[in-house]
Amino acid sequence: MQIAEVEAIKRGCLIAQLDTLDFQAPSFYQKLGFSIIGTVPKFPGSPERYFMMKHYR
Repeated sequence: MQIAEVEAIKRGCLIAQLDTLDFQAPSFYQKLGFSIIGTVPKFPGSPERYFMMKHYR
């Protein structure tokens, strides 16, 4: 992840965004500086989804 972020900054990226599911790694991304900016609640057959963002500048 760090290598990807260094390359993104070199290329002039200002923001990174991603989405992940509740059984994956929202806390992992928060430890890397991402903030939760939105969610879609879980419903039968689908886990909760998190939308996350990190500013580089």
